[in-house]
Amino acid sequence: MNSYVNIFPQESLTHKIYKAEQVRKVEPVAAKQMGVAMYTLMERAGLAVFNCLRQRYAYAKKIVVLAGKGNNGGDAYVAARLAHHQGVQVTLCEFADVERLSNDAKKARQAWASLGISTTHWQDINFSDFDVCIDGLLGTGIQGEVTAPFSDVIEKVNNSSVPVMSIDIPSGLNADTGSVCGSAICAEQTITFVGIKAGLVTGIGKQHTGVLHFDDLGIGDVFQRLADSKGRVFSFNDLHPLPKRELYSHKGNFGKLLCIGGNEGMSGAIRMSAEAAMRCGAGLVKVFCHPTNVAMVASGRPELMVMSDDEALKSALHWCDSIIIGPGLGTNVWASRILKLALDHALETHKALVVDADALNLCAQDRKLVLPKHLAIITPHPAEAGRMLHTRVEEVERNRYQAVNELANRFDCVALLKGAGTIVASQGNLWVCENGNPGMATAGMGDVLSGVLGGLLAQGMGLRLSAIYGMCLHSYAADLAVTGQGERGLLATDLLPFLRQLVNSAEIAV
Repeated sequence: MNSYVNIFPQESLTHKIYKAEQVRKVEPVAAKQMGVAMYTLMERAGLAVFNCLRQRYAYAKKIVVLAGKGNNGGDAYVAARLAHHQGVQVTLCEFADVERLSNDAKKARQAWASLGISTTHWQDINFSDFDVCIDGLLGTGIQGEVTAPFSDVIEKVNNSSVPVMSIDIPSGLNADTGSVCGSAICAEQTITFVGIKAGLVTGIGKQHTGVLHFDDLGIGDVFQRLADSKGRVFSFNDLHPLPKRELYSHKGNFGKLLCIGGNEGMSGAIRMSAEAAMRCGAGLVKVFCHPTNVAMVASGRPELMVMSDDEALKSALHWCDSIIIGPGLGTNVWASRILKLALDHALETHKALVVDADALNLCAQDRKLVLPKHLAIITPHPAEAGRMLHTRVEEVERNRYQAVNELANRFDCVALLKGAGTIVASQGNLWVCENGNPGMATAGMGDVLSGVLGGLLAQGMGLRLSAIYGMCLHSYAADLAVTGQGERGLLATDLLPFLRQLVNSAEIAV
């Protein structure tokens, strides 16, 4: 088997995510060690905001700036001043008791006030009249739900047509979880500083963030030496290509995968999983399904070996290197019996498996169905995760990091929680995927992902690496599939040619 150890990049600060409290505590220490005053960081942040404004909204001639009471409010004052100096018409709304501002924010406000431009009350303006709104209203330290007048301002901005660029974090968003604190700004762009906050890259937080920009304000090298990151965030393009295959190879070198599912009337899911595994390079793929589905699964894909009787299943379990179970499995007696047989075999032989869809639902319902420890990748969507954790979907989505960690710990597995900003958790470590798009919200997309993961496992990739690489590969294939055609109408099988292209990127580049 080839070694896949070197497909990860040399990590930089742009790959690490942090809790807000870590950034708040370590930022002044890092600045002090580098001999940089905190007000200098505020000036740098304001300049970064202005540069992002110019880069993303070069047409903007008239902007409104919301300056709150925190340091991001100070950044807003700096950005407003710089924009004014460059001939932009700036309307600034203040939301803080000036006397209670921090010394740095007060200094930034004084520099703005020296321009002699009066501030404007937010109720007196129509946000749709402006080219851009710069949101420096609320920062990362928000506790509890947003209250008036901030909630009223947020609602008015969101209901307008003005594009919003948020400073450090969209106001009203929990910086650690990405959950909405009652109400939150829906930004088109967000520029965050020093360390990427965990809440910006997954779930509803990812949607509110829009396009994420990052600036370390010149203290990044020291900061990352002092702070422990909460996890990592990767896009597929951050990862190195898979190693080239040796010329002297045969199909047995690239793994034997068994795909189990496809209960009566549900042939499509397991067929998509199996074909995705083949497109990702698995050498040999067998499918076990309900007898009524054999012809449907095999039709049009003669490379698949399809079976339906118990003796063939037992033989295939011993034959394979790894297993996928769950796509189209159903939850009836047939499904429970087949799942128990597969789980018992994996436990006895220490064989890696991907557990998805109805296999997860059955495990949540029946305590006799036990996942073998340290041998499984589970791939729930939030509803399935809620069933496994015996909680509501809303609770899972409120803190996706906590949910996926709990899944990994409770079931001693590698857990992959699907959704915007898919997360992988393993033994206290977290990885988040930057790729993906709303077009993926369609039937069969999870079945294709299971096939990707199973195909990588069969080829000798470890559980954790298969999950991380597979989620990025799958999501980036979806991004390529919508290019030029749009997100609506994307089919899960549209990913298949792009999966093949991406796993061969090393050869294509030659």
